[in-house]
Amino acid sequence: MNYVVIVLMVVAILSIVFNTVMVWYAKSTLLKIDTVYTASEEAVEIFSRMDSFKEHLQSVYDMPTFYGDETLRSLLEHSGQMIEFLKRYEMIYSFTQPDLEKQLAEASVEMEEHEEEEAEE
Repeated sequence: MNYVVIVLMVVAILSIVFNTVMVWYAKSTLLKIDTVYTASEEAVEIFSRMDSFKEHLQSVYDMPTFYGDETLRSLLEHSGQMIEFLKRYEMIYSFTQPDLEKQLAEASVEMEEHEEEEAEE
C-alpha cells in the first residue's frame, strides 16, 4: 500500500511540474503573439499615413500654383519610393492580418473623406 502512495505522490509532483512549465510556456508565447499583433497594427497605421501623405502631396502638386515645381515633383517621387519600400514588408505584417490590404484601402478612403470634410469647412 505504501508503494502505491509513493508512486502516486511522484506522479502528482511530476504532473504539477509539467503543468507549471506548460503554463509558463503558454504565457510567454501569448506575449510574443501580442507583440507581433501590436507591430501589425502599427504597420497598418504607417502604410495608411504614407498613402495619405502621397495623395496629399499629389493634390498640392496638381494645383495650378505648384504644377511643374521640381521640388514637389522630386518629393512626390521620393514618397512613392518610400511607399514601395514599405510595401516589401507588407507581407510580414499581413501574417497576423490576412486582410491588411483591405484595411489599408478602407483607411485611405476614410482619410480622403476626412480631408474632403476639412476642405469644405
